[in-house]
Amino acid sequence: MRVLHRVRQFTLALGAQATHATVEDLAQNLDTRQQELFHQMPSMDQRHCLAVFRALREAGHTDPSLLQAALIHDAGKSLGPVGVRHRVTAVLAKALSPRLWERLDGGPGSWLYPFRVHRHHAALGAELAAQAGCSPEVVWLVAHHEDDQRDARARHSMGGGLAALQAADRIN
Repeated sequence: MRVLHRVRQFTLALGAQATHATVEDLAQNLDTRQQELFHQMPSMDQRHCLAVFRALREAGHTDPSLLQAALIHDAGKSLGPVGVRHRVTAVLAKALSPRLWERLDGGPGSWLYPFRVHRHHAALGAELAAQAGCSPEVVWLVAHHEDDQRDARARHSMGGGLAALQAADRIN
């Protein structure tokens, strides 16, 4: 089922386009440096982040930190670059062979480097968010959006926001 979801994500990403509403959403929720961070992401990640943002808004979430985090939570992937083939391989390797997924790791210049970036994109994105002037709450949400640990949510004031971000991320 998870693989079919990823196929849907990929198909939707191929048709990603910015709209007037998108520009308004960005201007209302991100300052200039944060908008630059958003625009550094590949269009498929932009589309995904916007879908997560809109899902949170439609669910009634209004916390500015949560909405900002939704818009930039995958910014770390832009450092790869993490291309389509890396994403497909990552999804398949994680699902079929977690040991293989752990071994797909390399330094800058290596053909394996995009896999390292994909694996660590949450921490990398948090660094980028901090550099872009995001609040500590936004940085924390970005850093932990891939965490599987419930105790991370329980230990932080943004724990409820993290649960909402993760839920919206999973369905988009």
